[in-house]
Amino acid sequence: MAISTKQNITMEARIKNTHDKKLRKDFELILPKELVNKKIDEYIEKIKGTFNINGFRKGQVPVSVIKEKHGSAIMIDEVEKLISENIKKIVDDNKIKLALQPKVDLKKIEMGQDVEINLIMELFPEVPEIEIKKIKITKREIEIAEIELADELKRFAKYFCTWDKQDAGYKAKLNDAVKIDYVGRVDKKEFDGGSAKDYQLELGSKSFIDDFEEQLVGKKAGDELTVKVKFPKDYRVEDLAGKSAEFEVKIHEILVAKLPEINDEFTKNNLGIENKKTLEENLKKELEKRNEEMSFDAFKIELFDFLNNKYDFELPAGMVDEQTNIMWREIEEELKTNPQKFKNDKEKEKAREIKEELAKKMIRCGIILSKICEQNKIELSKEDFDKEIAKVLARFPGQEKQVIEYYQKNPQIIENIRLTAIETKAINFVMNQETTEKKKNSFKDFEKFYNKLLEELK
Repeated sequence: MAISTKQNITMEARIKNTHDKKLRKDFELILPKELVNKKIDEYIEKIKGTFNINGFRKGQVPVSVIKEKHGSAIMIDEVEKLISENIKKIVDDNKIKLALQPKVDLKKIEMGQDVEINLIMELFPEVPEIEIKKIKITKREIEIAEIELADELKRFAKYFCTWDKQDAGYKAKLNDAVKIDYVGRVDKKEFDGGSAKDYQLELGSKSFIDDFEEQLVGKKAGDELTVKVKFPKDYRVEDLAGKSAEFEVKIHEILVAKLPEINDEFTKNNLGIENKKTLEENLKKELEKRNEEMSFDAFKIELFDFLNNKYDFELPAGMVDEQTNIMWREIEEELKTNPQKFKNDKEKEKAREIKEELAKKMIRCGIILSKICEQNKIELSKEDFDKEIAKVLARFPGQEKQVIEYYQKNPQIIENIRLTAIETKAINFVMNQETTEKKKNSFKDFEKFYNKLLEELK
């Protein structure tokens, strides 16, 4: 009996808690060599009948030969299984709610020796009860005025417009087009891509650098002028970013758009739409969809500000680092084409700190929304998930099959989509509470408010 008890003890993994804080717990995990060897032998016994090595009949390869040739690889696989089993045991025994997959540090792994592992586990913080009725965010509902629908029809008609050349004395206005020659210089030197001849530019289209087009307003055909601009700091061409430039411009022609009349005949012949009324109804639906999306985004931004200010709790460091790194990758990609984006390391460090604060805000609010779902038994249905997938696929028309295949190979992306879908459902739950104030806005007023919100996020 005594011998059997000793054997059982040596065959058990040894677990020791080495770091015990509110949001992080570290464990030392020792897998005794006897346990590892047993698992290796059991695996070899199970599959030895399929082994085929030169010099032996199939299925007759001795266990010792298999272990000699493949023991290390089998050992790694079996150790991984044992680690997974023991992580589950630690989590269950200690009632741990993991914030991230545990970090596994293999300190020692050799055939015939105890395997030593360090496990680092980051935990979800304790979140207080969320009082939904005390969340005071206004949902701004955007009304579509007749003039906005008329403007949308004009914008639509412009795709089919013709351009009429104006007389010599005509002065260019915003939304007119000009045909120009231009030559751009930085530090009195011409630069690649900075010149063109007979180029047609629509004034107010924002297709050129800020303030370039505005300087041509009021000019006439035949005018020659110097346009002075400054390239933005984040301009895609490194040598031009943040630099002042001068463009010598010669205006050849001023053109005014002549819009077609949108009537039943036009819609049928050019668009395959039955009549003008149907076109207006389609455009109105598109405007309503756009407005609803913008209204939701505005509500979400204000909700996140509210929750972040009202609820304060410590966040898992690993989650913050991971989210910050994800957000910082965009900056790193930009730095490849514009290494001068930051004047110095201090400015770069400050930019990363801003990203980190935004990461904390997103994580904190994500955790709070999870709590709201838990409190109110909000669950993600297949329909909810399919809607979120459809939104993603809509951004890749014609490539849906390739996108789905890519996602199937990257389950983390699918998980992120699932989290976005449940977040959206939680936000809609808060938005549709009786205590949420609804406020009607014209699109013009809402746009000013919305742009200010987005500016504050930068």
